[in-house]
Amino acid sequence: MIKETFALAFQKHQNKNYSTAESLYKKVLKIDPNHFESIYLLGSLSVQTYNFDRAKNYYEKAIKIKPNDTNTLYNLGVVFAELGEDKKAISYYEKTIAIRPNHANTHNNLGVVYLKLGEYKKAISCYEQAIAIQPNHADAHSNLGLVFKQSGELQKAMSYYEKALILDPISAKYNSNYGELLLSLNQHKKGLAYIKKGSGCINFTKENFKII
Repeated sequence: MIKETFALAFQKHQNKNYSTAESLYKKVLKIDPNHFESIYLLGSLSVQTYNFDRAKNYYEKAIKIKPNDTNTLYNLGVVFAELGEDKKAISYYEKTIAIRPNHANTHNNLGVVYLKLGEYKKAISCYEQAIAIQPNHADAHSNLGLVFKQSGELQKAMSYYEKALILDPISAKYNSNYGELLLSLNQHKKGLAYIKKGSGCINFTKENFKII
């Protein structure tokens, strides 16, 4: 019964039939309140429907069942970052890294939180670590560009923005960031062209809003 119900819930989830998937996951939990996969995926479903408080509750239940599950630890970092609870986000990202040191996205996301807090050196270190693990990590290159732009090192910023664009030339965020940098360097025609290109892209996503 549990196996079949969970399988159907997962199928509905993948097909983005979230309300049915939620009902089926909860049906599984009525039979087995500690069914880890259902609790975990209810957390993910909550993130996908932008209910971060509910996601936090589900992931916290999941981590009590499997304290060292790095996917759950990472996703808790994502959720707390979205909720603006930066210290908790840092804590969960660091716990993830302690168990899974070569997870590039965790280093990148940790850098995002440090940048938000104005801790540039820590942010740069995190982004560089992400790139050391995954050289083609476009977000980490873009985020390094942002750090250097904010610290006034515009040529360095340009270099990293350009690398991000090479890796993902149709990213709305990368095109827009590069265009804004060009405008600040008085390259108005070229800058506006990139901003226009960015506005026409459809994949504008927040880099730290990626769960597992």
